[in-house]
Amino acid sequence: MKPALTFAGSEPIAVGHLRYVFEHPDQPDWLVKVMRPDAVAKRWNAPGRWHKRLSRTRHYSSFLRELKEYIAVQACHPGGDVPIARPCGIVETDLGLGLEMEKVLDAEGKLAPTLRDLLKRKAPVPWLDAELEKLFSDLQHFDVILGDLHAGNVVYGSDTRGGPRLILIDGFGEKNLIPRCSMSRAFNHWHNRQLFARLEREIVRLRNGGAK
Repeated sequence: MKPALTFAGSEPIAVGHLRYVFEHPDQPDWLVKVMRPDAVAKRWNAPGRWHKRLSRTRHYSSFLRELKEYIAVQACHPGGDVPIARPCGIVETDLGLGLEMEKVLDAEGKLAPTLRDLLKRKAPVPWLDAELEKLFSDLQHFDVILGDLHAGNVVYGSDTRGGPRLILIDGFGEKNLIPRCSMSRAFNHWHNRQLFARLEREIVRLRNGGAK
């Protein structure tokens, strides 16, 4: 069966640790995340990595986490203005399954910058402390489960739900084998506080000229 989208030979607009991000050819307001073949070969298909293949979703487990978390939040808080990027669907590509996501844009209509990019510019960011406080408050209010949180997966921009504001574009959803965050709201809030404290330490390093 011919894939719906073809990306081989195309230049991704972003390259993550595990995924490529492409412009959606048919939906100008969407992006498509696909798994990097080299990352799949190294992390899931390499000898000795059998435990990574126990999950039936294998290297697409992150797609499932993000979709499930967005659905879970909307199920508990219908119409809630949750500050995580909006998944739009799954599509078949020539590089495997792709996760379609709504773009988050800056004031000029370009892809919103990450916190890491903003802080590396060395320009003042007077709104940052207030926006961080709001992001944390909203994540706790909507009981969002965070799998990872760092300055590279938080952007400042707008989507169809409004903005500008800080939005988490990656790293949400339950990652634990024993789903403690899903089982206990109190534990999840504690876990989120730990991750947010780590993010704040990273921001201090970036403000002081650190690499991460």
